[in-house]
Amino acid sequence: MSKYPQDEFDRIPETASRQGVHRERLVAVRGSGLGLKIAVGVLALLVGLAAYFLLPRLELGGAGSASAANAGSAAASTPAPTGSSDRLRSPEPGSPEATGTAAPSAPATPSPDPTPASVDKAQKVNVLNSTGVPGLAGTVVGRLAADGWTGALPGNWAGSPLEGSVVFYNGAEQRAGAEAVASALGIAAVQDGAGVSPDLTVVIGPELQ
Repeated sequence: MSKYPQDEFDRIPETASRQGVHRERLVAVRGSGLGLKIAVGVLALLVGLAAYFLLPRLELGGAGSASAANAGSAAASTPAPTGSSDRLRSPEPGSPEATGTAAPSAPATPSPDPTPASVDKAQKVNVLNSTGVPGLAGTVVGRLAADGWTGALPGNWAGSPLEGSVVFYNGAEQRAGAEAVASALGIAAVQDGAGVSPDLTVVIGPELQ
């Protein structure tokens, strides 16, 4: 028998089914992790299938949108053809295009008369022969008369012989008449010769023979 005095734990009811207390350290039973591995494998398989089927479609859609965007930007940057708006523009009311009639052309300008209207062909014109050929001055007077000059008189040149025919005039007011006489006779030289005569003077050179 125990030498220790009895306590409350020593008084056990006779009808109790519990015979004693067995204290044992309980350790949680760990699973093998097979179910977790299977779940992870199935999830990886689903991700792989989704990547295999969906990624090519996404890439094609992105390439198509990029091509459409590039085509749109190229079309926007391409300049419109020049003159298209002009060809499509409707004619204004009253214009020659709208009425179908051609624009009136400017009236033709009449060519000026080689002989100015201010030239007096009745004025005196001295025709002097400097070649020594008899009758040459009279021949030139006849040519002037045929052109309408009624005041031409023949004569002989008293100065030194000239290399070519010359029409002398006295002052600016006679220049137009001198040019008209030179044009009628085909003489190129027209010169102001106030000391020669107060009238128009034609000195015949050797080229008029």
